Amino acid sequence: MKTKTKKLPELDKLKPLHSVASETDPKVWWYEELEAEILAMMKYCVQKAKNLKGDPKAKAHLVRVGKSIDNLKISSSLSMGNLGDLYKMRKPKDQPK
Repeated sequence: MKTKTKKLPELDKLKPLHSVASETDPKVWWYEELEAEILAMMKYCVQKAKNLKGDPKAKAHLVRVGKSIDNLKISSSLSMGNLGDLYKMRKPKDQPK
């Protein structure tokens, strides 16, 4: 017996800010993409659930996820030798597509 799956709604394309380090390290680029996806999901959750606004536990979870992604980006940048460029951002119109 097969179950039918519902078609999911289309999501808007995210435009995450990428650091200079992400131009030479694909791992950092993917971590920044993941970070933007998680932040977009959390913004949606906060908009839909009024009881999450300002909730310290929800904020603590988001901070923990952010720190984990930041640690992954730092370790990848250290291995590729571009840690100095990790937090340098280009202006949005200067970013390569």
